[in-house]
Amino acid sequence: MNHLDQDDLPDVDVWMMHEDLSRVAQMPLPEGYSMRFYCEGDVATWVDVQNSADEFFTATADTFKNSLSGPADYLAERVMFLVDPSGRDIGSITAWESSKLTGESLGQVHWVAIRPESQGMGLAKPMLAKTCQLLTELGHSAAFLSTNTRRVPALNLYLGMGFKPYQVGENEAHAWSQIKHLLKIDPFES
Repeated sequence: MNHLDQDDLPDVDVWMMHEDLSRVAQMPLPEGYSMRFYCEGDVATWVDVQNSADEFFTATADTFKNSLSGPADYLAERVMFLVDPSGRDIGSITAWESSKLTGESLGQVHWVAIRPESQGMGLAKPMLAKTCQLLTELGHSAAFLSTNTRRVPALNLYLGMGFKPYQVGENEAHAWSQIKHLLKIDPFES
């Protein structure tokens, strides 16, 4: 990973914001892949996808219940799974709504994951684009997300889709500067 071992990367949580979701280009999934919405009983599927994809965090059913709480019909319109041509759930992403960042209700891209064996296949961009489109359909013009500076591929994905660092304090600015050479886009470029 370009002169830095994963463990050498700064471990700093950062916020990113997309100010205008209408500018996100729509991208079709590769042939045979599809998205489906959450159904009753999908908590175990969500936990399995998250844990297969995330080396930094272990998700549980309680993680789902604590961070994606809501009635089943709300979950069914916001929690999505990426499905491969064989019908296997290989990814998950959530088009959430939250006021925790700015105090006003915004779209939130939440819990993005793709199983390692399906990464690098051009699936993340269309999955994120579909989520931004859904957030727009749900009435959101802007969206935010949180991630960590150790997640360089995710940072490159988000920067490439128009998300920018948000509320950067000294600690975050230092972390961004430490990983800048690993990023495909300058995070502070206008």
